Amino acid sequence: MTGFAQERFDFPDFSINVSFKSVNHRFLDLNFRGTGITPASEKLIKEIIKDKLFRGKIEIVFDLFEMDHKNWDIQFNEYLLEEILDRVVPFTKKYKGNLNLSIDPFLKIPMIFHLDYIFENFSKENIKNIKNSIKKVFNTFSQSRIVEGESILKNLLISIKKIENNLNIIKAEAENLENEIYLNYKEKIKKLLNGIEIDEKRIVHEAAIAAEKSCIAEEINRLSIHNKRLKKLLQSKEMDQKGKEADFLLQEMQRETHTIASKINSIDIHKYVILIRREIEKIKQQVQNVE
Repeated sequence: MTGFAQERFDFPDFSINVSFKSVNHRFLDLNFRGTGITPASEKLIKEIIKDKLFRGKIEIVFDLFEMDHKNWDIQFNEYLLEEILDRVVPFTKKYKGNLNLSIDPFLKIPMIFHLDYIFENFSKENIKNIKNSIKKVFNTFSQSRIVEGESILKNLLISIKKIENNLNIIKAEAENLENEIYLNYKEKIKKLLNGIEIDEKRIVHEAAIAAEKSCIAEEINRLSIHNKRLKKLLQSKEMDQKGKEADFLLQEMQRETHTIASKINSIDIHKYVILIRREIEKIKQQVQNVE
């Protein structure tokens, strides 16, 4: 699910800027960036969000700036700059008069100049402040995802209800169709026999077999069970990682609709099967965003 939260915090010794942004993704993909990102700070952030995120491409920005310049550890990668200039200078000589390159753009490359922080050197009080700040932004971020989730759930339940209604129509149509197939096949056999004497039971038996081949009661029943399970799953507040199980249920539901369509030669029933498939596809697109 998508979500966003950002806030700046100013403390006596330093200031930090924290932001969380997520876009839809089938899996969990965490991306860290910012001047305050170190192995230690990244570990701290991961501990805060542990077991709270399961899906989404998450961008986490953690910028830190210390007030006391004595604690600044400015790193200058002169070897990288030399390597870049060694490759650029020949071009400037070759196209002298046509190229006007300044060294300024190269100095803006993050790997040329950057500030290093030893996160472990922060006092316990400062670490606590940083942790609480990150938690505050993350809670706001989580709340924004919850609001979107409630909106998605509302749309999903509407689609589930439509599937249920269309299934009820198909069930009624199928019962009538099965009886119609039985009677038509029975009459067809009698016409083909053209007066030849044959046991009535045999005719009934053959007609029943033909009708049985077009029976979709089991498919309708399984489709209905999956639909009810999907509804219960999405409404449950106890289960984690709902999206993955919902994906599986939708695959099974799609498979049942294919079976129904292949067994039934009825325009009316096919129409409702298409309507059900349309709702399943709508749910599949939304459910990829659900955790």
